[in-house]
Amino acid sequence: MLIQNFRRIAAICMSLALTSQPASSQEAGTSAILGIHLAMSPELSFYDQHVNQEILRALLLNARRLPDVAPCELSHPYQIDYVFGDFAVTARHYNPAMLEKCLRGVVRYVLHEDIAEVDFLAARASNVRVEREHFELAAKYSQRADDVAERMALLSIYRRHSPLHQLLSVDANAIAMLSFDEFSLWLERSRKAARFSFHGPNRLLESLGLPVPDPMVLQPISSLASPRMPAGVLAVDGEPAGIAALIALFLGHDETFSIDEKARRRFACNQDDRSNLGVGYDSIARASCRTYDHFGDIWFTMPLRKAESARYSDFCRQVLELSRDDDIATVARFSPDGSKGLYVLLPPACKASD
Repeated sequence: MLIQNFRRIAAICMSLALTSQPASSQEAGTSAILGIHLAMSPELSFYDQHVNQEILRALLLNARRLPDVAPCELSHPYQIDYVFGDFAVTARHYNPAMLEKCLRGVVRYVLHEDIAEVDFLAARASNVRVEREHFELAAKYSQRADDVAERMALLSIYRRHSPLHQLLSVDANAIAMLSFDEFSLWLERSRKAARFSFHGPNRLLESLGLPVPDPMVLQPISSLASPRMPAGVLAVDGEPAGIAALIALFLGHDETFSIDEKARRRFACNQDDRSNLGVGYDSIARASCRTYDHFGDIWFTMPLRKAESARYSDFCRQVLELSRDDDIATVARFSPDGSKGLYVLLPPACKASD
């Protein structure tokens, strides 16, 4: 598989990097975005690679402790979901020369600096806390409950051991189990094997003493292509998170995809408002909708809450009717898989009520 998506991200970085932006009301600052790509470790599974990568991403913020990085404002490194192993760091300083010095320090931290065990433990604890806040306390917050429901649904949809199933399987316990020695060995091997590469405007890379990638050479990356279960009805128990059922539709790999306007308005996709399902769905207390990009696989998802007084037989029937709704069918017609990309995730109680 070719690194087509990352070239698009690099182009975005090139357009944003080294642009003048106000740092405060008194002075103007210059910001730069440095892209970091980490190639897959052939000796590891996607599951183990992801655990190590997430801790490394948290550790990158410690680069600001270095004397030549401290003068700059360094943003929390963020993961770019389009390509596995991509990160981006934003640095800001009013002096462009100092900004370049800071970024050299970031590069040195990635490639050469020793990682202290205390820093590793802090980064691991931070990642564990975030995972638990988002995926174990979900019932208290509707948005987090939707996140949990989507994750559980996709774990049921993707076949076991496929790359995306492995990435979705990484949870707080998986991160907590990684030892400092295991992480240190992985980082040492990645550095020695030159698995790190950097991306941004040519002039920025040249000023940092980094190689400028040849735009005519496409770099190979590990494919995340993941087989799915056959379309239709699957069982998932999302009720502990507050979500009883979920409708999911695979939309393909084009992040510019836009669903049917009528369906988008009715289902309030990518908005804070709940979906307007209309009459005949009184057993569904709440429905929300969004389009979601997970490492290049784009999904239309609709988590559904059951009304407290509703019987499961009525709830399950209405969820199935909703999955055959004309507006859902319209969205499905634009999916590359059509109806073969449509999944209905129901709680085990639905089968028991049949």
